[in-house]
Amino acid sequence: MSGSLGRRYAQAVIDLARERGALAAVGEELSRAATTFTQEDLRSLVLNPGIGAAARRDIVGQVVERLGLSAIVADLIRLLAARDRIDVLPDVARAYERLVDRELGRARVAIHSAVALAPEQLTALEGLAKKLTGATVVVVSTKVDPELIGGVTLAVGGTVYDGSVKTQLERLADKMVRAGA
Repeated sequence: MSGSLGRRYAQAVIDLARERGALAAVGEELSRAATTFTQEDLRSLVLNPGIGAAARRDIVGQVVERLGLSAIVADLIRLLAARDRIDVLPDVARAYERLVDRELGRARVAIHSAVALAPEQLTALEGLAKKLTGATVVVVSTKVDPELIGGVTLAVGGTVYDGSVKTQLERLADKMVRAGA
């Protein structure tokens, strides 16, 4: 349920952000606020039913002020706190990011490789990701994972394209086991 609730709040926020020409800025603030409110010490404080609702809302208000958030994001967080739903903030931030990505024709891609990739390799993988997604803009995150042994994995949306040596070896071992070798 929190996923659909998060999408509804995100849709309302994106409509306001679009009106004010602040899609990117609001997304960054939502992400920063979600990260802040998921820190265990703060999360346990603002979700603690043993602390009065007014005191929890007061704490949330102080955090919002310290973060220096825009009115759109600050009002959302205060609303979530007033409705005892501050725990859906990370869902709102993720849903908002997906909605903005879709609106801007943007795709997020995670590339994992056994070694750091050369710029031309990254450019080629970005091009491949654009073809696979039909997106005009690709936002790439990279990670070096020596356990892959060689090759790369490309995660686009919910699909992972795995060209790693590790996976190829695992498949080979599986075939050998099934063949009785």
